[in-house]
Amino acid sequence: MPGKFPTFGFETEFFTIDEEGNLVHKADDVIDLLKDKKRIHSHLRKEVFYSMLEIGAYPGRKLKKVELRYLENLRTTIDLCSGQGIKLLPLTCYPAKSRPKMRKNPWYDMQAKFLGKQKFSRAIRICAFHFHYSLPRGLVEKSTTQLRRLRYSKAREIFLNQYNFLIAADPACITFCQSSPFIEGEHFAKDARTLLYRDMVLEEGGRRIYGLYAEHPMFGGLPNYEYTLADLRNISAERKDAFLAILHSKGMNLPPKVLKRSNLRFMWGSVRINRVGTTEYRGTDMNHPSYIFSTAYLLKLALNTIKSQNLQMVPSDIGLKEPFKREGDVVYLPPFSRVKSVEKRSTLRGFESRRVHNYCSALFNFVVKNAKRKNMKKLKTISKMLREKKTVSDEILRFVRKKGYKPDNVPNEVLKEVALVHSARLSTDVDETIKLLSR
Repeated sequence: MPGKFPTFGFETEFFTIDEEGNLVHKADDVIDLLKDKKRIHSHLRKEVFYSMLEIGAYPGRKLKKVELRYLENLRTTIDLCSGQGIKLLPLTCYPAKSRPKMRKNPWYDMQAKFLGKQKFSRAIRICAFHFHYSLPRGLVEKSTTQLRRLRYSKAREIFLNQYNFLIAADPACITFCQSSPFIEGEHFAKDARTLLYRDMVLEEGGRRIYGLYAEHPMFGGLPNYEYTLADLRNISAERKDAFLAILHSKGMNLPPKVLKRSNLRFMWGSVRINRVGTTEYRGTDMNHPSYIFSTAYLLKLALNTIKSQNLQMVPSDIGLKEPFKREGDVVYLPPFSRVKSVEKRSTLRGFESRRVHNYCSALFNFVVKNAKRKNMKKLKTISKMLREKKTVSDEILRFVRKKGYKPDNVPNEVLKEVALVHSARLSTDVDETIKLLSR
């Protein structure tokens, strides 16, 4: 993927449900259904649970073409599944109670041993959206899949500015895509996935909820800003060493294959350098295509602008009150402590927090200054959210309230209805997004 011109790609994950809204272990059945559709079949992947399916498309230089190829794959998959009584759910958490079945896999077993089996099993019952943007050529050594040492390089500076921007943009992106106010029948945040999967801790109403990486933030928390490749190389090596040391201390025999894995494989946070040669932004909920594509386009515009205009992303106290303020070639990012604060506010309250709304608006305004008017339609989902202060999570919460229930006491049948509503909406959203991109 790396090269002179940026290349784009993404991964999306879906739950498989039946016609009553129950979670079903049908991912393998879907893959079998499409075995004769070789182009699509090559972009289907098995995930942690038998009820989760990854769907992708071949990456490319034109984001629009990648998205249209993906939507064609998804449209075909939805149509074939409907004939077998299988539906795809584009939410990041299955809202109702369920009994998902985990696959047997040595890599998953090691992560469960490392993090604790019970916590691991609950916190990874999530689907997500991952956006890939190719690294500048030569940043990852092909033979070792490690970051190279580059002392004098324009590509290095561009990459570091893009990397730090993605960290600062994360609280806004998780807001734009949030779709998980319920998980396994429980409600404790607007974004259950972010709370359960990252390094957060919630103490509320006598209960304590720990994120998967609460005790090991270097593996799954939002990473801090970085200013040198040497620091990124070092922290990658430290992660791998720490992971292996903890497993060794728990008496687990480590196969040589794991010992030889790239240092870059041991980061599960929202921004990571992928060994295939991409910066992978993996921080958001799964959602309908119109939401994830608007967010992807927002990131594409920003990353391309940083590259083409050689913008310097500078954490500063100025960014406390004016995040993403631009003066000449300098863009002021908020201090990392503020980014973490907004991350938690977004997770718990979303657009109900004025600070979150202001932060999301600041990011949007910074990016759209470099968008052509004819392309603003690709950002209409985000602009509508900012105007109405409503995410998909807000829509789901409103749905259960209209049914006459408080969020902390919703019957399972109503939550299964939520799943069915959004499964049906997925089909409509695919068709409308194809029309939008085809104009």
